[in-house]
Order: sequence, then C-alpha cells, then structure tokens
Amino acid sequence: MAKRKLRIALIGCGGNMRGAHLPRFKEDGQVTLAAVADPAPDQAETLMTAWGSRVPCYADYRKMIRTESLDAVVISSPHSMHYEQARYALSRGLHVLVEKPLTISSRHTKALIRLADKGNRILVVSYQRNYYAPHVYARELVQTGAIGELRGVVSYVTQNWGGVGGWRLMPELAGGGMFMDTGSHLVASTLWVTGLRPLEVSAFMDNAGKAVDLNAVVNVRFKGGACGSLNTFGNASVHDERIAIHGSDGCIVFHLHGWRIREVLVDDKPMKIPGRIREDSPDAAFFRFIRNGGKGYELPHFALAVAQLSEAAYLSAEKKQPVRVQG
Repeated sequence: MAKRKLRIALIGCGGNMRGAHLPRFKEDGQVTLAAVADPAPDQAETLMTAWGSRVPCYADYRKMIRTESLDAVVISSPHSMHYEQARYALSRGLHVLVEKPLTISSRHTKALIRLADKGNRILVVSYQRNYYAPHVYARELVQTGAIGELRGVVSYVTQNWGGVGGWRLMPELAGGGMFMDTGSHLVASTLWVTGLRPLEVSAFMDNAGKAVDLNAVVNVRFKGGACGSLNTFGNASVHDERIAIHGSDGCIVFHLHGWRIREVLVDDKPMKIPGRIREDSPDAAFFRFIRNGGKGYELPHFALAVAQLSEAAYLSAEKKQPVRVQG
C-alpha cells in the first residue's frame, strides 16, 4: 500500500533542520514541504536551496499555520520558544515533532502533553537515541528483568559545546546551557531506557566564563532505591558519551564517540540485537504514527521526567543543596 502523502511545515530553518530533518523528509519520499517559517530570511533561503525547490516562506509561524493546509509541523527553534510554538500548532489541530528539550519548564511540558492527549494529536520529541536499535533493545532488557533490579546508573557526555556560539549561549533563548541542550539527550536516554523516576537531585554547575552552564555534575536518587550521576562537560575537545546501567543480575554499557555508537556491552559482551528490532528515527516514527492513526505511539511522559529532573538540577546548583524533584 502506498504511503499517504503528508503536508509538513517547518518552524525554524537553521542548521539542525537542514542537516538532520530534511534528509529524513527526502528519505520518506511522500512528505511535501508545504511552507517554512523563520524570522531570518537568509536561513529560509538556505533551507529551500537544500530542499531543491521554493515553498511559501513566513516570518510569523502563526500566520503560516493559519494560512496553509497542513498535517503537521516540525519545530527546530531556540528552546524557550518551543512551548508557544508547539501549543499553537496543537491548538490548531496539527501533529507536532519538536526538537529537544520539549520545553524548558515542567509545567509547560505537562501542558503540552495534556493538550496533545486531549486533541488526540501526535506529539514527538526528537531524541534520536531513543530510536537507535541498541537503545530500544536495552530498554526491553531492562523491562523484562534481564539485568535484575536496577541499582545504579552512571552517565556522561562531553563536547566542545562552549564553542558553538549563537543563541545556545543566551540564557533567555536557551533556558540553560550544556545540561539543557546536549545534556538533555543524555538525561532522556538514561530515563527512557531505565524507566527510573528521579526523586532528589544534588547538582554542581560551572559556567566556565560563559553566561550559561558548560559543566555539570548531577547526582540523582531514584524511586526504588537506585542512585546515579548524569554529567555534562561542555569545554572538552570532542564528543564522548557513556551510559552504564547496573542491576542486581547484570549491566549494560553504552559508548558513543563522535556522535556514533561505538560499542554496547551486556555483561561485558557485545550486545546481540534481534533482527526484529530495526533502526528508526524520530521523523520516520512521527510520520508512521500519523499515517497509522497512532498505532505504537506513546505520549512523551519521559520528556516530563527530563524537564522535572533538569529543573531540580538547576535549582540545586543555584541553592547549593539537594532538591526534591517535583511531580
């Protein structure tokens, strides 16, 4: 059966939209780029050149949504803008794929999840790692008890993040620094794979001369007795990422380097992924959920846990004391 054609509009035409999302649209083969919205005309022009054809371009995303006939929007804009943009799109009956983090506020994250649920709309957060086959299988192993009762996790990610520049170093747009940005991937992966619920956070953050945090050491106590650390180092030289999940009967260790999965070990042996588990992406899943009426879709409740933990981490660093995770 031929795939249903989808009319998609974009909010934000920067490098992430061009480099990450456009190739996935082209790979789908049945996505029509209906319109784009960006207050910077040069960004929109660059994106349309990359797409290969011109489409209607708007400075105001609200006008675009009101004017165009759309199935969904994809949002890749500064973090602090996600809530209003996603809320408006959902309120107009559109499905929404939004870059991470979903919002910079747990209250706003909760509101978007409720709005999507009430309107029976698909709301997907673009956490790519949650669609990688090793992460999907690791989650299954944890859920089926293959490594026993969870006892602890140790996660970290490094990057020369302080050199990225632009809006990510502006608190009013980014809502935080490395921990809010690349660190959000690490937190989401850890919570999604393990299913752990954070209860209390004790955090230390260092801005290293920037207006936002570059380095963060975040210790977490989870429901059920497990504990762990989620750490970000934004003034390192390269990307390196580890997630070590330890249970009463075994462990799973991820190693990513240079934005690629280098190794995944289960009890110190290379993970063997069943053939039934296929590589996926947030965009491909988003389009599939729209087309199949939401079969297999789950509301992004884990994104709320990410927001709650992140809020607690920033508050703990500010107050210099442990903070209970709200919710």
